[in-house]
Amino acid sequence: MSNNSLSEKPEWAALQAHGQELESSSISALFKADPKRFEHFHRQACGLVYDYSKQRVTSKTIEKLCALAHACDLEGWREKMISGRAINTSENRPVLHMALRGSLGEGLEIDGENVSHFVQENLALIRKFSEEVRADEKLTDVIVVGIGGSDLGPRLVYEALEPCPEAPRLHFLSTMDGAPLDRVLRTVAPENALVILSSKSFGTDETLTHAHILKDWLAKPERLYAVTGNIQAALDFGVPAAHILPMRSWIGGRFSLWSAIGLPIAIGCGFDRFSALLEGARTMDSHFMSTPLAENIPVLAGLIGIWNRNVLGYNALAVLPYMDALRNLPAYLQQMDMESNGKSVDREGRPVSYATGPIVFGETGTNAQHAFMQLLHQGTEIIPSDFIIVAQAPHDLQEHHTKLLCNALAQSQALMEGQQNEAEPHRAFPGNRPSSTIVLPRLDAFSLGALMALYEHKIFVQGALWGINSFDQWGVELGKVIARDLYREFSEKPDDAHDGSTAALLKLLKSFD
Repeated sequence: MSNNSLSEKPEWAALQAHGQELESSSISALFKADPKRFEHFHRQACGLVYDYSKQRVTSKTIEKLCALAHACDLEGWREKMISGRAINTSENRPVLHMALRGSLGEGLEIDGENVSHFVQENLALIRKFSEEVRADEKLTDVIVVGIGGSDLGPRLVYEALEPCPEAPRLHFLSTMDGAPLDRVLRTVAPENALVILSSKSFGTDETLTHAHILKDWLAKPERLYAVTGNIQAALDFGVPAAHILPMRSWIGGRFSLWSAIGLPIAIGCGFDRFSALLEGARTMDSHFMSTPLAENIPVLAGLIGIWNRNVLGYNALAVLPYMDALRNLPAYLQQMDMESNGKSVDREGRPVSYATGPIVFGETGTNAQHAFMQLLHQGTEIIPSDFIIVAQAPHDLQEHHTKLLCNALAQSQALMEGQQNEAEPHRAFPGNRPSSTIVLPRLDAFSLGALMALYEHKIFVQGALWGINSFDQWGVELGKVIARDLYREFSEKPDDAHDGSTAALLKLLKSFD
């Protein structure tokens, strides 16, 4: 293995040795040793507060993590990304979602096209289309068809930011399950509906399966829109040329809500709030690109994730937003993180010798407290947590919000401190469970944009250090190919290419027809 491998760097060995030094330490003891620990281990930027004082780290830990980041050329990889180099190595593509929020200047060109000009033209189209849709008084419902990045980001933002009352209702269709589509067909009047097909490739099976039904169902074919990088396929499908919003290959699916994929946000929440979302992300971009590593919130979050995964051996991360409006945040971050960094080979195709992306899961508080947090408190696995809390209530039920905040703080304290009980061991809490807390001043478009960009950059940091390509997703392909074969075999004689279990299940399911 090349000496460029993470695990062969002297900074890696130094970090592992430091981990052994802290093996017997507790987070509570670190607080006792430093009464100003919170002051020393939190950062503020873009209106957000990032508290990592309840992580099992010291100043020396951060120093060694930053040394490892320098050794892995994190800043060099960041520069490659923002300058338009093809850091998506397996597909030979630049990664320029930051350009969509105006963070990369005006001189960048890709394939002879000025990126900034494309972004401005796209924003003008988003504004034009969204305002036209909102001005149509006969239009009551917009059906958004897409999956993965074409669904999770827009759905999160739309449900997090209270939709404008004068806007049409939005319905999101993603899964191949026909039940959500059936519900829309039964409850929405086609003469009052508009359909947006969101697919970069315009070849996604789930999206096209829905699209064929909806195209025939629509009372007015001119109410069919598409957001895609495959314009010819959209035209061939029957989408009017004037209703196609283009994408580019340098826009990754799970980072695409900032593009025309965000059209549903502009329709449901207003273009002004879509612009504020971009502004919040742009502000976090600036912080990420210009702030020294040890003061840089996304960098710190990423490095602490490396520490927890590769030194302390924690294999999961719980995302706990204490606000129901953020109920879709765990699923959004799950895709962003696990699809980006769920890789076992490096950029050169060599197997890595260390753990990469963690399992990411989550739920809103306080629901999580009555579900899986039992395991976080008393289970055999230590699972770090991210608590996301919003300081100001978005409603007048202040007592509810105060109790919600108190529950979040109580959980992070209980995970850290634990509680001894020798007489009743089943009531004992081991403690020393690490967590970070991110505080938003309020749940508005700006803060949400900053939060989402924070996690984007965190994931980039981790992928850069692990030496993997965070911007492809080949792991989704094999199942698609097998599913197509199985679908064909539902109406034809099955072949014998399947394992015994799959063949038997296929036969069983066919017997129910």
